[in-house]
Amino acid sequence: MARTILFPVALLAALCLNAQTHFYIDQIAVSPPDPTTADNVSIALIGNLSDGGAYIQTAVADVGGGQVNITLVAMSSGGITVLIPHTEVIELGQLPAGDYTIDFTDASTGILDAAPLPQHSFTVSGGGSPCDDLELRPVRWAAFSDTAVVAHVQNNSTELFDYPNFILFDAEGDTLAKEAVDFFGIGPESWHVLRVMDGVNMPTTPFAGRLELWTGFTDSLACTWDQSFDLCPPAPCAELSPTLQVVGGAIVSGTFDWVLFDDGGLLANGQFVLTPQVQFADTTLCVPPGNYGINISPTDPGQGGVLFYSVTAPGFQSTPAVAVTNSLPALQPFTFYEPCISGTQSVEERTDAELRTAPTAGGILVWNSTGRPLGPVWLCDAQGRLLFSTRTSTDSQFIPLEQAGVYLIRAGERSVKVFGGME
Repeated sequence: MARTILFPVALLAALCLNAQTHFYIDQIAVSPPDPTTADNVSIALIGNLSDGGAYIQTAVADVGGGQVNITLVAMSSGGITVLIPHTEVIELGQLPAGDYTIDFTDASTGILDAAPLPQHSFTVSGGGSPCDDLELRPVRWAAFSDTAVVAHVQNNSTELFDYPNFILFDAEGDTLAKEAVDFFGIGPESWHVLRVMDGVNMPTTPFAGRLELWTGFTDSLACTWDQSFDLCPPAPCAELSPTLQVVGGAIVSGTFDWVLFDDGGLLANGQFVLTPQVQFADTTLCVPPGNYGINISPTDPGQGGVLFYSVTAPGFQSTPAVAVTNSLPALQPFTFYEPCISGTQSVEERTDAELRTAPTAGGILVWNSTGRPLGPVWLCDAQGRLLFSTRTSTDSQFIPLEQAGVYLIRAGERSVKVFGGME
């Protein structure tokens, strides 16, 4: 008789539980079962939906400090009370090495976590060394110096590598370049400047060597990389950015012309626009190693504020900053990857021996001394602004000039600079 009374009570309790819970979690499975730092980790929540109208509205995870915090919201639009098998998979991606605990946040609703306790934890192995998760990007010459190289690293581990410095050796074990301790640790991504040792003749071609990472003010050897090093950027070009920045408290609005010259003449030009909301401007170019000149000047004289321009490269590398002035623009010279200029990655040498100019009434006469057609002809002022352009099938062209000044004439692939109407 007691069983007859207890069975309806238990059934009623189960039905009430079903009315309130929409996803019963019976198991938690981590994939792959023994993950490493190289694996994309996922968590499968395996169980049953409580009725025909039950569904998962939210399934997200936040990972930090060895904790996987899952927010899982199960809802129901109503339906017959029947258990429906369901697996909810949450992708975590690659994780640093360490022990992890799985927990559900207070924002989770409509769930019943009945998975065994051991299934709520897992371990990600990192091959036994944080160095396995310290990714060495290419080691290059410093973009604007021939006395330093730059090591770029990506730290995917939880190791700080406190007070680090890198040292570069050749195959014989001789020290080529060394970093002074300048960082508290290595963050997710960082660039490290190694100064070339005095009296060292750095290799001009790819070479076998070793890069060592020391920690604790060069007290402990942490990581080593034995490999071939090519300190020059890959052909045909490397990233370079002209930049313009307002300093001080003044607000500057206006347009500014920028020009970039190489040994052959005008290489690139453009315009920056500053507004009260935008007080910094830059653009990204891809140019080969070589000798260059740059200028940035206001389109209209009288711009207020203090402005400086420079050329930058990835890793916070920069040429010295130069003040923007309203005076006659003067090209600021700089060298880009100087040790790499000679060779396949160097700026192609050009000659303007075939291009001739002569002053004439009201302008300049330009001609090709070989008698070949000039083709497209451009005239630019010292700021790189185009003043005149044409295309000719003859070997000479008259270019009108309204006033004396510094000009650049380009015909086809040849360039020549003209000063006040005289070559």
